[in-house]
Amino acid sequence: MADNKNPFAVRVQDLVYNVELGLGLRLIQGALYILVILLLMVGFTAKRFAGLKEAEAMDYAQLGRNLMEKHRLVTQDIRPASMWYLIEKSHQHNPQMEQHPDIVHPPLYPALLALGFRATRESFANPQISGVFTPEQWIIVPFGHLCTLLSGLLVYLFGRRLFDHRHGFWAMTTFYLSATAWELSVSGLNLSLLVLLALGTWYFALWAVEQRQENPTSHHWLGLLLLSLLCAVAAVYTRYIGAVIAPAVALYVGLAWRKENGWRWAVAYIVLFALALLPWEVRNVFISGGPFGLAPYLALNDTKLFEGDTFERMLAPVLSFSRVFRTLTGKWITNFIQLYDQPVRRLGDGLFICFFLTSFFFQFSRPQVNLFRWCAGAGLLLFLLVAPLFDDTTQRALAIFWPLAIVYGMAFFFVLLQRMQFRLRLLNQSMIVFFVFLAALPLILTLVPSRVGPPYPPYYPPFIKRVSNLMRPNELLCTDMPWATAWYGNRDSLQLPTTIDEFYAITDNTRAIRGLYFTTITRDKKYVHELLTGPYRSWFPLLEGRIPGDFPLNQGFPLNNMDQVFLTDRTRWGD
Repeated sequence: MADNKNPFAVRVQDLVYNVELGLGLRLIQGALYILVILLLMVGFTAKRFAGLKEAEAMDYAQLGRNLMEKHRLVTQDIRPASMWYLIEKSHQHNPQMEQHPDIVHPPLYPALLALGFRATRESFANPQISGVFTPEQWIIVPFGHLCTLLSGLLVYLFGRRLFDHRHGFWAMTTFYLSATAWELSVSGLNLSLLVLLALGTWYFALWAVEQRQENPTSHHWLGLLLLSLLCAVAAVYTRYIGAVIAPAVALYVGLAWRKENGWRWAVAYIVLFALALLPWEVRNVFISGGPFGLAPYLALNDTKLFEGDTFERMLAPVLSFSRVFRTLTGKWITNFIQLYDQPVRRLGDGLFICFFLTSFFFQFSRPQVNLFRWCAGAGLLLFLLVAPLFDDTTQRALAIFWPLAIVYGMAFFFVLLQRMQFRLRLLNQSMIVFFVFLAALPLILTLVPSRVGPPYPPYYPPFIKRVSNLMRPNELLCTDMPWATAWYGNRDSLQLPTTIDEFYAITDNTRAIRGLYFTTITRDKKYVHELLTGPYRSWFPLLEGRIPGDFPLNQGFPLNNMDQVFLTDRTRWGD
């Protein structure tokens, strides 16, 4: 007898089946997963972000705005050391105070911010700031979130390619439940972008190697290797410490293809990598006289020779090879010990980095998995050799190895779980969930306290905007937080020189300084060690309110119960 079922009823049954067991169920699960991640992202931002609190984040932000408005990479955060460098090293022997070139940072992150700032251009003209600055809320933080979301997707693809879908899914979930990932995302720094580019470099290189081994006659692997190279170059254009990634990838390519002219491809990878950096190096040589400008010299900050940020605040530092070598050696030893003792072992809140490091004593079944792990370990070692010479933010770039630690740590956990031989599948899944919960616990505890307030002291945009508005756009302000007055106030801002004599030298011979703005960055220094007898001793009388008779800035007022002081050359607040 013929089947006389109603076609509509059949379609309804198919739909119900798909929703319960088929493609529809997977789509619903995927949509719920995405919704949870987005809610987590929004909740973390609401709880943990009330404005930028990193000096470097503000520095990059003002570079992005200047690039949008002036179409040049010029900075309003002027360091006395960069003035010295341009006078001594550049072909012009001129500090270029009116359009001061940035000779510290690579250009990619400011360029991407400049593209985004076009959407919030009107907010820069607003004479007041209330609440979170609009470009931070709608451009800087969302861009960090976008990089984090894409990084999580690459973690999944990475885990699936090295192991399988289950590894990739749980590694991605762990990444999204990581306090480390979201803290970087809302910091305003370029580290989220650097993590994304590092993942892209490694993933496309891994894919290229596997593609060539599986299908030697096809040339698709060459395009993948070029994508890896592009990401490696972009990582350096984002942050110079990103240069540690390319040698590790070249080592992997050389060893993986050692029977197929692999070392030639490894050398070609490094050569093309170096050639791609030449345009930026030529720009720096033309402007400043050095391929990386002042950036390598900033290793002298926070050393026995230059305490704290003394070097970049110094107008005429005296350097000799022997003194520099000794002080950098001492700094490297001290910082290497600290970096190994804390950030390395606590990377990603500690749990997965332990499993990752322990996995080096285990041999996975696939040779490529083991080879890639050792090459990534070589990259980590190279990072540990370079990063201790520079600041804390550079050392935080250790986060580029966090996704790899998750993937390999999760894989090693699955090996241990398999050897426990749980018979109940529910118990097996419960152990996985508990393991991920332990990794997510720092994030959960981060979200429990009440919402953070504005990052004061020292940063309170209304105060900064008020002081900056008293200055004309073409006037120079001297302050202990020039990155903040440059970003929130849009004023050329000279970092406080080491001595008042250097202040006189700049205002008399280079460009007149019309305002002096002290904040808690200086006023909260240690009284004896730093203010009375230390590096700020020449500024101490001004901080106490004793203004020398010949000092050109003799008018002013305090802010917020003497937390801050503004001095200027005339009465401006009635203008």
